[in-house]
Amino acid sequence: MMMKEFTWENSKDEFESKNLIGLDLETTGLNRNIEYERPTSAAILETNLDFESSDIIVDDKCRLPYHVLPDAGALNVTNINPLELMDEPLSLFDLIQKMARYLERSYEKALVTYNGAAYDLIVLRHSFFAHLYDPYLLVKGTEDRLHIDLYSLAQTIYCFFPNRISFHKNQDGKVILKQELMATTNGIDPGDAHAAVDDVKTLLKLAQLMEEKVPEVFYSALASGNKKRVIELLSKNLFLNYGEVKYKERIAVKRTPTFICQDPSYTNNLVLFDLSFDPEDYLYMTPEEIAAILNKKGSPFFNIKANRSPVLLPGNLCELNGLSFEKASLRANKIQENIGFKESVVVACDINSKKRSPWESPDYSESQIYSKFIDSHDKLLSKAFLESESTEDKINIIHQMNDGRLIDFAKRLLASENENCDPVIQMNYQEFEAKRLLSDDDVPWRTLNDARKSIENVAKRMTVNEDIMTATKTYYDIVEKELRK
Repeated sequence: MMMKEFTWENSKDEFESKNLIGLDLETTGLNRNIEYERPTSAAILETNLDFESSDIIVDDKCRLPYHVLPDAGALNVTNINPLELMDEPLSLFDLIQKMARYLERSYEKALVTYNGAAYDLIVLRHSFFAHLYDPYLLVKGTEDRLHIDLYSLAQTIYCFFPNRISFHKNQDGKVILKQELMATTNGIDPGDAHAAVDDVKTLLKLAQLMEEKVPEVFYSALASGNKKRVIELLSKNLFLNYGEVKYKERIAVKRTPTFICQDPSYTNNLVLFDLSFDPEDYLYMTPEEIAAILNKKGSPFFNIKANRSPVLLPGNLCELNGLSFEKASLRANKIQENIGFKESVVVACDINSKKRSPWESPDYSESQIYSKFIDSHDKLLSKAFLESESTEDKINIIHQMNDGRLIDFAKRLLASENENCDPVIQMNYQEFEAKRLLSDDDVPWRTLNDARKSIENVAKRMTVNEDIMTATKTYYDIVEKELRK
């Protein structure tokens, strides 16, 4: 089947019957080691592209196991009382399971987040992993599951259609794209910002705004809504358009890229050439010269990550970047017809990859998600473990597992979700929790010492919610008392 011409109108025809899933998490914090953060609450709402109404699928908070310690700053921002979390009917495992089961059967619906590609979906991936669900549930190659990140759409709109919707700018004139400000600037009530369900209602209203005011971007985002589609669009179109707002400078950068290659050392990195530059100035560079300017400021060579929900716009919008279609086509053909140049770029990628520090396998199970794929044997055992209601059967399943990471997680689940499990397993789990949280070492997770320091940081960096901070101090004391029993 021939691929239809990439236009936003064709994309609208393809996707107008799609249902949308809005998702947002409130989490335990913003640790530099994101694999240790977990949801404290989550919301999933479902709607269609008429945006007539939305059904609440998930709107829950959860109890946390002691070894998952929330940061005081996160609790202060989200207005979540950790003492109240202790009385929630759902455990962390229950919440993860509820989301996983819904998302597993909803692969035909397009997922919508706000900055989810960089945060919520990463936390969710690690949470699935630590609870024996497929960490790649949302990116299975056999499913054409779509994800659009409204933060990326907002950047693209600001670059190419800045007058279609309103944007908040600070006192220095720099654009701020936070969800709450995007909402209020466009007359949308954000409700209780940082409450998961209100955040999802807000992001769906923003999605509706973007669909109505900037359909060129909204439907193009759906067309480039997963890794496979991104690579296919870049491979089958002579050139496309792409925009981003640089995080520090807060300036709009418009590009009209033609695809060169996937970085052989990291295939999610797609190497592109910006046709705003004259290829003649670069076609005869050596691989070493290209390597020196790959992905550097002011360079025509730049990367986008195929797995981070980039928004690609059709090539016929290049005039919005100051390029005529004829000029862009001429320049793109010069790139695509010069096989030697493209091979030099591949070599340049290899040169730069050899300069990077070698990857070392981390010491702890949570950090080992990328160390290796889970084999089919252990996938089946994980599924059997999750489906079994018998403690004895679960123990037998653990004995059959080969993957040490999954064995760790299964033992923790067995102890934390079954109060009457084997006393030895329970004792080992309590020792694990105590060793983890009472440590004075430099470790990647949040210890009790780290947690208490986070209370001090709240007073320095933000407006303090005294009730939440008092409850947080009490919660940390309760955790320590339990660990020292």
